[in-house]
Amino acid sequence: MKYVIAAFRLLFFIVITLIFTVLLYISYYLLRIFGKNFSIRINYKMTMFIGLLLRFLLGTRVKVYGKEKIPKKRGFLMASNHLGYVELMALLKVVPVAFVAKDEIEKWPFIGAVATACGTVFVDRDKGGMSEVYINKTSEVLKNRINVWFAPEKTTTDGTWLRPFSSALFVASNRTKHPIVPVVFVLKKLNGKPVKKEDRVKIAWALKDNGEATPFFKHLTHFMTFGRVDLEMHILDPIVADYDDTDIEQRRAFSNKLHAKMSEKLAELEPEFDKERKFLNREEADKVDKE
Repeated sequence: MKYVIAAFRLLFFIVITLIFTVLLYISYYLLRIFGKNFSIRINYKMTMFIGLLLRFLLGTRVKVYGKEKIPKKRGFLMASNHLGYVELMALLKVVPVAFVAKDEIEKWPFIGAVATACGTVFVDRDKGGMSEVYINKTSEVLKNRINVWFAPEKTTTDGTWLRPFSSALFVASNRTKHPIVPVVFVLKKLNGKPVKKEDRVKIAWALKDNGEATPFFKHLTHFMTFGRVDLEMHILDPIVADYDDTDIEQRRAFSNKLHAKMSEKLAELEPEFDKERKFLNREEADKVDKE
């Protein structure tokens, strides 16, 4: 029976995705007669409704803590641990957000235009946050009163550890003096029961400890067989960065301080969280050391 439900969910997901993609595409170009920034600001606000539909469709329930810490003035950066796609739906329960994405997506037919319509900031993976293009684009989006989310880990985990942060991604916040809002997500229950270790990578789209990856569509299809997934979203105190971002040591100090703050909170909330772990396995750690 669960596979029948999953099939209907998947079909509905595809239909809804197509409908909103078309609507946002049309809306973006129609509203541009009032200006590009106006068009993006309107379309970006629609992301909250999309998030609501996705949470309903994927059976995701979110409890939010610390919502009062969200800055009243729109145009801030939100940084969180990265589980895959499940936390992206949770983000859209609180405020509309634009996302930081790899720059290849901007060139995708149709999808690239829709991502642009919602204020997405595209990043060159080779240059990361130190790209002047990224900094300028982020600044433009923030000045347009659009909130931006990014994952300083740059990739995903199963929620029981935190990868090292990319210090370069915080440079835009430091230069514009728009606050960073740290957020941590905790997986709580699967179908009403505490999440088991072996089930974590079925919820979080992350590599297994042996480095094995699950294709996105296969992961999403299996996710849709779940009746319900519960997670918590904890919002921490905003931070306004103020350091010399031309100094690599100062950049790393700021990044490490924020990493420690989020790590402490996760250790407090997640019994299985390992504060000492920074890499998927020994091979990954060796590779980073060589770089």
